[in-house]
Amino acid sequence: SSSRFEIINFSSSVQSSHTLQIPSPWLILLERPLLARLPLPGLPASPSPLRTSRSLPPRLTKSAFKFTTLVSATLVRRSRSLVAPVETDNRRRLHSLRKGPEGAFPVVLGHEGAGIVESVGEGVTSVKPGDYVIALYTPECRECKFCKSGKTNLCGKIRATQGKGVMPDGTSRFKARGKDLLHFMGTSTFSQYTVVADISVVAVTPKIPTDRSCLLGCGITTGYGAAVVTAKVEEGSNVAIFGAGCVGLSVIQGAVKNKAGKIIAVDVNDGKEAWARKFGATHFVNPTKLNGKTIQEELIEMTDGGCDYTFDCTGNVGVMRAALEACHKGWGESIVIGVAAAGQEISTRPFQLVTGRVWKGCAFGGIKGRTQLPGLVDDYLNGELKVDEFITHRETLDNINAAFEQMHHGDCVRCVVDCRQ
Repeated sequence: SSSRFEIINFSSSVQSSHTLQIPSPWLILLERPLLARLPLPGLPASPSPLRTSRSLPPRLTKSAFKFTTLVSATLVRRSRSLVAPVETDNRRRLHSLRKGPEGAFPVVLGHEGAGIVESVGEGVTSVKPGDYVIALYTPECRECKFCKSGKTNLCGKIRATQGKGVMPDGTSRFKARGKDLLHFMGTSTFSQYTVVADISVVAVTPKIPTDRSCLLGCGITTGYGAAVVTAKVEEGSNVAIFGAGCVGLSVIQGAVKNKAGKIIAVDVNDGKEAWARKFGATHFVNPTKLNGKTIQEELIEMTDGGCDYTFDCTGNVGVMRAALEACHKGWGESIVIGVAAAGQEISTRPFQLVTGRVWKGCAFGGIKGRTQLPGLVDDYLNGELKVDEFITHRETLDNINAAFEQMHHGDCVRCVVDCRQ
């Protein structure tokens, strides 16, 4: 989904034609990202209820972008950007290299990032040069039927072209060696400069450093919103989270905020137990150590009939089924958050649904980027939303390949890649 566009300054030169000229090494560097380890900071106070922004002027933190509007050549340029590799970027990289159905190459990857607006194109009024912003892969135009429905945070204004890796006018703003490069998820944050729609960016207070605000561009917001906005977890309810990575830990954080009862983290990596408990999980289960019992059976036994809410944060269709079947008969809800590989399908016995269980999904946690994300920034600044605790590694853009490799290590939750260096 998408709408107008804007650009954020990263490190490449921008020609008068609004084309980003990327040095040839980028064709190699875009294939993978990197990370560097940091000590774990202490846990801040538990998060507070989600709040919408209060007519805050669009701003952002330490990075910068460039953007172009849907109509005309509206541009916003971002500089000093910070980004974080996400599994979605890695899967797209693999699809591209393997010529998968959802892969297109060459492409400038990255969809979780923050920066500073360097310039804007004609007609852009939502942000201005100098604003600190967070890139939004789920835009918010406030004009399409999706935005006006009040039922979803999805936006249809530029969805068709965003899915093809181009701007709303059908062109690319990235070039290397004289040839076009594709955009990714309307943001392409693995770059010192990027061009995005003005509806694909939100200004936030510069009080939050960009190496923190960049993490609100996907994982933390997605998990937290899934619990607070999509599921609306009630006080005392029993919750199970499948996958204790960044998104799963954020679901735990949202469940804690809503005062859930049992908060059960499920992961095949025992090393994730400490992480889960630091974020508020009351129980941890490794499904590979149940002595022949299925994870569904274990959770049903632990919760006297099943969980009120379950969340899949793995993207594994088998796990998605297990999460649904671990729900309580009559009212249990299972929220699909993880993105499955191309061509995968989910299945279960119809009886699971006939007897009252609900299967649903969400993107970006159901949160409207331009309307509600500034409220999460406020929560962070007030010590009510954990962000710093997710950062386990840091790297420069030159080491992006290493960052992707670290994503598969159990001790990496989030790596912040500094595109300014």
